[in-house]
Amino acid sequence: MINQYEVPAYIEDNIPALKKALHQFPAVFHIYDTVTCFGDYTSKQLREQNFLVAGKCLQLAAKLYERGNEIVKGAIVRVFVPEVCRVPLPDAVSRIRMYSLIPDTLYHFYIQQQLSSHGNR
Repeated sequence: MINQYEVPAYIEDNIPALKKALHQFPAVFHIYDTVTCFGDYTSKQLREQNFLVAGKCLQLAAKLYERGNEIVKGAIVRVFVPEVCRVPLPDAVSRIRMYSLIPDTLYHFYIQQQLSSHGNR
């Protein structure tokens, strides 16, 4: 089981581009800062339509959720998923592409977040 102290290294091992960003703050002690950084990076990749990297990030988030302790799972659901949901999906093609990238493990949370976000607008 992955605990909150292992998450920064796990992300760095899988997404080397985040190494410098994760070292700008004491992320090893702040799971929510770490997951916010990871979510921001993933959202940026989605907005830039870099679907290969974004897909890798989404798969990594799913692994963190599946293998993480309750704190890690909570951070993925409360921080990562809402951040990814903020990415604008201007047309049906974008929505289909995005839905195809969301791993099964996170799909329910993504749809739930989408529904609650659109209900508040």
